[in-house]
Amino acid sequence: MTDSLSDSDVEQVVRLVETLDGSSFDYLELQIGELKVTIGKGEPPSSGSAPAAPVTTRAPQVLPAAIAPTPLDAVAPVVAPPAGSVEITAPTMGIFYAQSEPGKPPFVTVGALVEEDTTVALVEVMKTFHAVSAGVRGTVVEVCVQDAQLVEFGQVMYRVEPALR
Repeated sequence: MTDSLSDSDVEQVVRLVETLDGSSFDYLELQIGELKVTIGKGEPPSSGSAPAAPVTTRAPQVLPAAIAPTPLDAVAPVVAPPAGSVEITAPTMGIFYAQSEPGKPPFVTVGALVEEDTTVALVEVMKTFHAVSAGVRGTVVEVCVQDAQLVEFGQVMYRVEPALR
């Protein structure tokens, strides 16, 4: 299978390995078509993983040559999330995009009303874009990441105040 990977594909896998190595996570499992890559520093996840998010396409973006970890003194102070809010988390490690393409308005902003199936972001991994749905009906109360920022699996991207049914 590796003979079908381009130099660019191999380079992006190397970047993922380097990024994982500098992160607090132990593993990354990625499947694109028939290609399945699992990299890790510890035990792989249990077999009861959540299903993959739907995939969409977007013009390819160039990843930075190296993604340096954020120094601890540059991290924003921890603020308690709004009481009763629901977190929308990254389905995979990758680059977070708040809009469908550069120059377009963001999918959602603070105060936006969302439904369970509302697309709130895209996460890019190896030139494949995963649409992230809200998964909850309510109002966006916090955007936790910046556009084009690297996100890790499970990282909070948005907080939503659920609507009363």
